[in-house]
Amino acid sequence: MIPTLTYLQFHLVFSFPLLAVLWYVAPRYDARRRRRATIGIAILVAIAYAYTTPWISYMIRRGAWWYGDGAVLVRALSIPLGEYLYFAIQTLIVAFVLHRLGFDPTFREGDFDRKPRVAGVLVGLSMVVVGLWLVSLGDSFLYLGGLIAWVGPVLALQWSVGGGYLIRTPEVWLTATLVPSLYFWVVDRIAIEMGTWIISDTYTTGVAVLGLPIEEMLFFASASLMTINGLVLFEWVLDWNDRRAAAEGSPLDALDPADD
Repeated sequence: MIPTLTYLQFHLVFSFPLLAVLWYVAPRYDARRRRRATIGIAILVAIAYAYTTPWISYMIRRGAWWYGDGAVLVRALSIPLGEYLYFAIQTLIVAFVLHRLGFDPTFREGDFDRKPRVAGVLVGLSMVVVGLWLVSLGDSFLYLGGLIAWVGPVLALQWSVGGGYLIRTPEVWLTATLVPSLYFWVVDRIAIEMGTWIISDTYTTGVAVLGLPIEEMLFFASASLMTINGLVLFEWVLDWNDRRAAAEGSPLDALDPADD
Protein backbone atom coordinates (compact mmCIF):
# COMPACT_ATOMS: atom_id res chain seq x y z
CA MET A 1 0.00 0.00 0.00
CA ILE A 2 1.34 3.44 -0.96
CA PRO A 3 1.72 5.65 2.15
CA THR A 4 -0.28 8.87 2.24
CA LEU A 5 1.74 11.92 1.25
CA THR A 6 0.93 14.85 3.53
CA TYR A 7 0.15 18.19 1.95
CA LEU A 8 3.32 19.78 3.31
CA GLN A 9 5.40 16.83 2.09
CA PHE A 10 3.78 17.29 -1.31
CA HIS A 11 5.04 20.88 -1.42
CA LEU A 12 8.51 19.87 -0.21
CA VAL A 13 8.79 17.33 -3.01
CA PHE A 14 6.93 18.93 -5.90
CA SER A 15 6.48 22.66 -5.28
CA PHE A 16 9.44 24.26 -3.52
CA PRO A 17 12.19 22.65 -5.65
CA LEU A 18 10.44 23.74 -8.85
CA LEU A 19 10.01 27.27 -7.51
CA ALA A 20 13.71 27.41 -6.71
CA VAL A 21 14.67 26.29 -10.22
CA LEU A 22 12.26 28.73 -11.88
CA TRP A 23 13.53 31.59 -9.73
CA TYR A 24 17.12 30.73 -10.67
CA VAL A 25 16.40 30.73 -14.42
CA ALA A 26 14.11 33.78 -14.31
CA PRO A 27 15.07 36.54 -16.76
CA ARG A 28 17.15 39.39 -15.36
CA TYR A 29 15.08 42.45 -16.15
CA ASP A 30 16.13 46.04 -15.71
CA ALA A 31 15.00 47.64 -12.46
CA ARG A 32 11.82 49.14 -13.88
CA ARG A 33 10.57 45.96 -15.54
CA ARG A 34 11.53 43.91 -12.49
CA ARG A 35 9.58 46.26 -10.23
CA ARG A 36 6.51 46.06 -12.44
CA ALA A 37 6.70 42.28 -12.73
CA THR A 38 7.03 41.94 -8.96
CA ILE A 39 4.08 44.22 -8.27
CA GLY A 40 1.98 42.34 -10.81
CA ILE A 41 2.77 38.99 -9.21
CA ALA A 42 2.02 40.34 -5.72
CA ILE A 43 -1.35 41.66 -6.88
CA LEU A 44 -2.24 38.34 -8.52
CA VAL A 45 -1.31 36.41 -5.37
CA ALA A 46 -3.57 38.68 -3.32
CA ILE A 47 -6.41 38.25 -5.82
CA ALA A 48 -5.90 34.48 -5.78
CA TYR A 49 -6.46 34.39 -2.03
CA ALA A 50 -9.43 36.75 -2.10
CA TYR A 51 -11.25 35.10 -5.00
CA THR A 52 -10.32 31.45 -4.52
CA THR A 53 -10.80 31.05 -0.76
CA PRO A 54 -14.63 31.28 -0.71
CA TRP A 55 -15.04 28.94 -3.69
CA ILE A 56 -12.57 26.33 -2.42
CA SER A 57 -14.09 26.47 1.06
CA TYR A 58 -17.57 25.90 -0.34
CA MET A 59 -16.47 22.99 -2.53
CA ILE A 60 -14.69 21.29 0.36
CA ARG A 61 -17.69 21.71 2.66
CA ARG A 62 -19.97 20.29 -0.03
CA GLY A 63 -17.67 17.28 -0.35
CA ALA A 64 -16.38 17.78 -3.90
CA TRP A 65 -13.03 16.59 -2.56
CA TRP A 66 -11.42 15.84 0.77
CA TYR A 67 -8.02 14.93 2.16
CA GLY A 68 -6.46 11.67 3.24
CA ASP A 69 -6.06 10.62 6.86
CA GLY A 70 -3.04 12.38 8.29
CA ALA A 71 -2.49 14.49 5.15
CA VAL A 72 -3.66 17.70 6.82
CA LEU A 73 -2.66 19.17 10.17
CA VAL A 74 -4.14 22.68 10.19
CA ARG A 75 -7.31 24.08 8.61
CA ALA A 76 -9.07 27.43 8.38
CA LEU A 77 -12.51 27.82 6.79
CA SER A 78 -12.29 24.07 6.04
CA ILE A 79 -9.21 24.73 3.86
CA PRO A 80 -5.89 23.07 4.80
CA LEU A 81 -2.75 25.13 5.30
CA GLY A 82 -1.21 23.31 2.35
CA GLU A 83 -4.05 24.49 0.12
CA TYR A 84 -3.52 28.09 1.17
CA LEU A 85 0.15 27.70 0.31
CA TYR A 86 -0.86 26.31 -3.07
CA PHE A 87 -2.73 29.54 -3.91
CA ALA A 88 0.55 31.44 -3.81
CA ILE A 89 2.73 28.60 -5.12
CA GLN A 90 0.64 28.03 -8.23
CA THR A 91 0.52 31.75 -8.98
CA LEU A 92 4.30 32.02 -8.59
CA ILE A 93 5.02 28.97 -10.75
CA VAL A 94 2.76 30.24 -13.52
CA ALA A 95 4.28 33.73 -13.28
CA PHE A 96 7.85 32.43 -13.45
CA VAL A 97 6.99 30.27 -16.47
CA LEU A 98 5.37 33.24 -18.20
CA HIS A 99 8.38 35.47 -17.66
CA ARG A 100 10.79 32.70 -18.66
CA LEU A 101 8.89 32.23 -21.93
CA GLY A 102 8.69 35.99 -22.34
CA PHE A 103 5.99 38.37 -23.51
CA ASP A 104 5.75 41.86 -24.94
CA PRO A 105 3.34 44.11 -22.98
CA THR A 106 3.56 46.92 -25.53
CA PHE A 107 0.28 48.70 -26.22
CA ARG A 108 -0.59 49.01 -29.90
CA GLU A 109 -3.28 50.74 -31.87
CA GLY A 110 -6.32 48.49 -32.04
CA ASP A 111 -5.84 46.98 -28.59
CA PHE A 112 -8.98 48.79 -27.46
CA ASP A 113 -11.00 47.43 -30.37
CA ARG A 114 -14.53 46.86 -29.13
CA LYS A 115 -15.34 43.59 -30.92
CA PRO A 116 -12.95 41.21 -29.08
CA ARG A 117 -13.71 42.92 -25.79
CA VAL A 118 -17.46 42.49 -26.19
CA ALA A 119 -17.03 38.92 -27.44
CA GLY A 120 -14.89 38.06 -24.42
CA VAL A 121 -17.43 39.51 -22.02
CA LEU A 122 -20.25 37.56 -23.67
CA VAL A 123 -18.27 34.32 -23.47
CA GLY A 124 -17.41 34.92 -19.81
CA LEU A 125 -20.99 35.72 -18.85
CA SER A 126 -22.23 32.73 -20.84
CA MET A 127 -19.88 30.55 -18.81
CA VAL A 128 -21.63 31.70 -15.64
CA VAL A 129 -25.02 30.76 -17.06
CA VAL A 130 -23.81 27.40 -18.40
CA GLY A 131 -22.00 26.60 -15.17
CA LEU A 132 -25.03 27.29 -12.99
CA TRP A 133 -27.21 25.31 -15.39
CA LEU A 134 -24.87 22.32 -15.10
CA VAL A 135 -24.99 22.53 -11.31
CA SER A 136 -28.78 22.47 -11.49
CA LEU A 137 -28.69 19.19 -13.42
CA GLY A 138 -27.53 17.19 -10.44
CA ASP A 139 -24.74 16.38 -8.00
CA SER A 140 -22.40 14.94 -10.63
CA PHE A 141 -22.00 18.39 -12.19
CA LEU A 142 -21.29 20.31 -8.98
CA TYR A 143 -17.52 20.52 -9.46
CA LEU A 144 -17.59 21.06 -13.23
CA GLY A 145 -20.46 23.53 -13.26
CA GLY A 146 -19.23 25.36 -10.19
CA LEU A 147 -15.79 25.69 -11.75
CA ILE A 148 -17.10 27.08 -15.04
CA ALA A 149 -19.34 29.58 -13.23
CA TRP A 150 -16.41 30.63 -11.00
CA VAL A 151 -14.05 31.25 -13.92
CA GLY A 152 -16.54 33.10 -16.14
CA PRO A 153 -16.64 36.48 -14.35
CA VAL A 154 -12.85 36.74 -14.26
CA LEU A 155 -12.46 36.04 -17.96
CA ALA A 156 -15.27 38.49 -18.74
CA LEU A 157 -13.51 41.21 -16.75
CA GLN A 158 -10.10 40.51 -18.27
CA TRP A 159 -11.40 40.53 -21.84
CA SER A 160 -13.48 43.64 -21.20
CA VAL A 161 -10.22 45.45 -20.42
CA GLY A 162 -7.71 43.93 -22.80
CA GLY A 163 -9.58 41.82 -25.33
CA GLY A 164 -7.81 43.50 -28.22
CA TYR A 165 -4.40 42.73 -26.76
CA LEU A 166 -5.33 39.15 -25.85
CA ILE A 167 -6.76 38.39 -29.29
CA ARG A 168 -3.50 39.40 -31.00
CA THR A 169 -1.24 37.49 -28.58
CA PRO A 170 -2.83 34.02 -28.28
CA GLU A 171 0.53 32.27 -28.54
CA VAL A 172 1.57 33.96 -25.29
CA TRP A 173 -1.33 33.01 -23.05
CA LEU A 174 -1.98 29.63 -24.65
CA THR A 175 1.63 28.47 -24.31
CA ALA A 176 2.12 29.97 -20.86
CA THR A 177 -1.10 28.29 -19.72
CA LEU A 178 -0.36 24.86 -21.17
CA VAL A 179 3.23 24.49 -19.91
CA PRO A 180 2.56 24.81 -16.16
CA SER A 181 -0.79 23.03 -16.51
CA LEU A 182 0.97 19.92 -17.79
CA TYR A 183 3.12 19.91 -14.67
CA PHE A 184 0.17 20.51 -12.35
CA TRP A 185 -1.76 17.67 -14.00
CA VAL A 186 1.08 15.22 -13.44
CA VAL A 187 1.68 16.09 -9.79
CA ASP A 188 -2.07 16.24 -9.13
CA ARG A 189 -2.41 12.70 -10.45
CA ILE A 190 0.44 11.61 -8.18
CA ALA A 191 -1.15 13.28 -5.15
CA ILE A 192 -4.47 11.57 -5.85
CA GLU A 193 -2.71 8.22 -6.23
CA MET A 194 -0.88 8.73 -2.93
CA GLY A 195 -4.04 9.75 -1.10
CA THR A 196 -3.14 13.35 -0.33
CA TRP A 197 -6.55 14.39 -1.60
CA ILE A 198 -9.51 12.40 -2.88
CA ILE A 199 -11.89 13.61 -5.57
CA SER A 200 -15.54 12.74 -4.99
CA ASP A 201 -17.24 10.33 -7.37
CA THR A 202 -20.60 11.81 -6.40
CA TYR A 203 -19.86 15.42 -7.33
CA THR A 204 -17.86 14.82 -10.52
CA THR A 205 -18.81 13.55 -13.96
CA GLY A 206 -16.59 10.48 -13.79
CA VAL A 207 -14.78 11.46 -16.98
CA ALA A 208 -11.02 11.20 -16.57
CA VAL A 209 -7.84 11.24 -18.64
CA LEU A 210 -5.26 8.70 -17.46
CA GLY A 211 -7.00 8.63 -14.11
CA LEU A 212 -7.14 12.41 -13.69
CA PRO A 213 -10.70 13.82 -13.50
CA ILE A 214 -11.42 16.40 -16.17
CA GLU A 215 -12.58 18.76 -13.43
CA GLU A 216 -9.06 18.79 -12.00
CA MET A 217 -7.55 19.31 -15.44
CA LEU A 218 -9.86 22.24 -16.12
CA PHE A 219 -9.22 23.74 -12.69
CA PHE A 220 -5.46 23.93 -13.15
CA ALA A 221 -5.74 25.10 -16.75
CA SER A 222 -8.29 27.81 -15.95
CA ALA A 223 -6.44 29.01 -12.85
CA SER A 224 -3.25 29.25 -14.90
CA LEU A 225 -5.06 31.10 -17.69
CA MET A 226 -6.59 33.65 -15.32
CA THR A 227 -3.17 34.24 -13.78
CA ILE A 228 -1.47 34.66 -17.15
CA ASN A 229 -4.10 37.08 -18.39
CA GLY A 230 -3.88 39.10 -15.21
CA LEU A 231 -0.10 39.39 -15.35
CA VAL A 232 0.19 40.36 -19.01
CA LEU A 233 -2.70 42.81 -18.83
CA PHE A 234 -1.23 44.49 -15.75
CA GLU A 235 1.99 45.34 -17.60
CA TRP A 236 0.09 46.14 -20.79
CA VAL A 237 -2.06 48.68 -18.95
CA LEU A 238 1.06 50.27 -17.47
CA ASP A 239 2.59 50.55 -20.94
CA TRP A 240 -0.61 52.14 -22.24
CA ASN A 241 -0.52 54.60 -19.35
CA ASP A 242 3.15 55.41 -20.07
CA ARG A 243 2.33 56.24 -23.68
CA ARG A 244 -0.71 58.29 -22.74
CA ALA A 245 1.24 60.21 -20.11
CA ALA A 246 4.12 60.84 -22.51
CA ALA A 247 1.74 62.14 -25.17
CA GLU A 248 0.14 64.48 -22.66
CA GLY A 249 3.42 65.46 -21.02
CA SER A 250 2.04 64.26 -17.70
CA PRO A 251 4.20 64.65 -14.57
CA LEU A 252 2.85 61.29 -13.37
CA ASP A 253 5.87 59.64 -15.01
CA ALA A 254 7.83 60.66 -11.95
CA LEU A 255 5.93 58.05 -9.95
CA ASP A 256 7.57 55.27 -11.98
CA PRO A 257 10.72 56.75 -13.47
CA ALA A 258 12.56 54.99 -16.24
CA ASP A 259 15.98 53.66 -15.30
CA ASP A 260 19.06 54.81 -17.12
